Amino acid sequence: MGFKEKYARKKLARMVARINRYRVVPDVSTAKVIGVIWQPSQKDAFTWLKSYFVRDQIIFRGFCVFEEMASPHPDANALTVKELNWWGLPRHEKVSEFVDMNFDILLNIALSQNLALDYITALSQAKFKVGSSTDVSNYFDLNINIGENNDALYLAKQQIFYLAQLKKN
Repeated sequence: MGFKEKYARKKLARMVARINRYRVVPDVSTAKVIGVIWQPSQKDAFTWLKSYFVRDQIIFRGFCVFEEMASPHPDANALTVKELNWWGLPRHEKVSEFVDMNFDILLNIALSQNLALDYITALSQAKFKVGSSTDVSNYFDLNINIGENNDALYLAKQQIFYLAQLKKN
């Protein structure tokens, strides 16, 4: 980790410290607003989650984070490398609508976390955040260890499984 990333992570930690957020363990069967952070390589998992949550009156939002230089269709729900500042953090105006949305559940199906994904996850106003990270310090309320199974669809199914288990207890 270079100087720029260390400084950016400290800056992110200061921003997170200013946020007052209360975790609420959700009931996946009655959730009304779902957010998903994903990357282009996880499109199958994103599509599976979208079809899983197709129910009456559910709001489903996705936010795609591109890792390499790409020219995707201009979309409010996508972040490219060009939209990061010098420190590697997303420009707030690009992610503010997604981050400020009050999700019942935020699912991060990215298999490896980076600074942009951490920024969006950390600053999200979601009531409950679920993802997978090998880092001890992460921004998830529920961190799922998928071990050697490096597959986004497997992670998405595990997220749904464990969320369903939380409400049973």
